[in-house]
Amino acid sequence: MRNLQSSNPALRDDVIRGGDWWSDATAGEVASISGIVNKTGLFAFVLALGGAGGYALVERYPGLLFPLLIVNLVVSLGCFFMMRGSAIKARNFGFVYSLSEGLLLGGVAVMLEGMLAARDIAVPGGLVLQAFVVTIACLFSMLGLYRAGILKGGAMFTRVLTVATIGVIAAVFISFILSLFGLNTMIFNLGAEAGSSGFMLGFGVTIVLLILASLWLIVDFRQAEELVKAGAPKETEWYAAFGLIVTIAWIYFESLKLVYYIALTRE
Repeated sequence: MRNLQSSNPALRDDVIRGGDWWSDATAGEVASISGIVNKTGLFAFVLALGGAGGYALVERYPGLLFPLLIVNLVVSLGCFFMMRGSAIKARNFGFVYSLSEGLLLGGVAVMLEGMLAARDIAVPGGLVLQAFVVTIACLFSMLGLYRAGILKGGAMFTRVLTVATIGVIAAVFISFILSLFGLNTMIFNLGAEAGSSGFMLGFGVTIVLLILASLWLIVDFRQAEELVKAGAPKETEWYAAFGLIVTIAWIYFESLKLVYYIALTRE
């Protein structure tokens, strides 16, 4: 295997060599773009199944949304801290994460649709479908920008994006804690009236978060390409696929909020 020079610490050459990437079944085989795409597709399928299940559950039992949020938070943190350097964990936790995230996204979709229905607002095709279209548009737009060499996802790009994301995570966490005490924030104030300052702020923040999430696709594309060019073991495809499904799920979440805000403007 050639030296792997990646901007992702989890994909450094020493990590790849020291992990459990090789197996008797695939010894000597190397990662490929098609393999990464296929594995991402498997995660996406589980994500979609989880979404359907979460939608049905929360539609029938609305009180399950908050428990799903807590479970998803625990699962996500557990996945990120435990899977480093392990193909087996990247595969197994990838499926667990996809199912957990899907359940939550399905529940969020029900909540947002209910809030729109309470205002007699209908989204053509449904909120879920429209958010899916936005997600696909973001995916192919970022792929086009990457292939054209307009956005390359280099080290500086990744560092800036990482700092921005850490700031967002901190803001979301603080906003979530405040929301538990009944304090509306720019992130969790989804009930603001269209045209109000709270609405405009929330709409703007959602657009910024959607752009930020979409930009992470550039980093994911670059890392996937680096794995293939470096001749990394085939099992590392699970690692790259996990990174992609996390980003795609985030984009879908922000897309749900974006379509919701756009629908409110029709009120």
